[in-house]
Amino acid sequence: MRDLRLLISALALATSVGCDSGDSSTPDDDSTSNAGNTASGANTVNSVNTQSTATSTTGSSGNGGGLVHETGRGCTPGSLTVNQTLHGRWDKIKVAVDGLQYFLQVNQWNEASAGTQTMQVGTGGYFFKMTAQGASVPTNGGPTGFPSIFIGANSNNATEGSNLPKQVSTLTSVPTTWVWKDAGTLANATANSYNAAYDVWFSEGADGEPGASHPSGAFLMVWYHKPFDAQPVGSVVDNQITIANVPGQWNVWFGVNNGTPIISYTATQTISSMDFDLMDFIQHAIARGDTVQSSHYLTNIFAGFEIWRGGVNLETTSFCAEVL
Repeated sequence: MRDLRLLISALALATSVGCDSGDSSTPDDDSTSNAGNTASGANTVNSVNTQSTATSTTGSSGNGGGLVHETGRGCTPGSLTVNQTLHGRWDKIKVAVDGLQYFLQVNQWNEASAGTQTMQVGTGGYFFKMTAQGASVPTNGGPTGFPSIFIGANSNNATEGSNLPKQVSTLTSVPTTWVWKDAGTLANATANSYNAAYDVWFSEGADGEPGASHPSGAFLMVWYHKPFDAQPVGSVVDNQITIANVPGQWNVWFGVNNGTPIISYTATQTISSMDFDLMDFIQHAIARGDTVQSSHYLTNIFAGFEIWRGGVNLETTSFCAEVL
């Protein structure tokens, strides 16, 4: 089956904020589902200090300086027993964890990114680790790709039993938990530039657009970590706000990605572990009125790393997401 994927369409930085949009095309080989280009680089955004990273530790399994937030509003991740290596741009695997299905994908969608990415799945007590990451692109454009885990349906890849798509107005709770490790990379920003982020998709249609590689309704992103030299699509619209029931402070970005509005929440301090209810961000976005709408349908929930350079041994230690 030939899946759709997004290719980067690089735009020059005409203003202080860069913005890149993805174009749909058909790959030459079997590809995986891919999250859209929902981040853009920026070299000259100096008006706001969007990231303050706590003290990092080093070592291949180090948690780095990320904060740990326990709210009791998330879900409980299970254990992944699969042991497999994913090679190349579009390698993927569907797994079951405590009866719930997840897709894991290398997803090196940016064809401008030469270099190998390899994902090890399910070895050593983690969900996935980037054991090889030789790709790099400038931070004034989109990332090399988005190695990630997701529930939902896109690009003709689907998880069963995820309760998706579901209309936003009927959602009661979307508990989720994600723990990741930086493997010491946060201590060297020169060699490493990546985010650690959720990417959440919304469609305008009730079918959820399972064959599409780009949502029609809206994107919503939650960045646990933002590098100093890259940013979400668009520009900052709110600084250091709080979200009801969610720990920490957040900067809010708004932009448009290939015709679809996108709202991004970036933590002002790096988070390495948090359990929370995604509905708290969804409700905040609805109240703003410019992205997610109650009439939309929640279709996909991704978590992973948009990598510009470095990121060897980045790890998703555990993850879960439920739609209620």
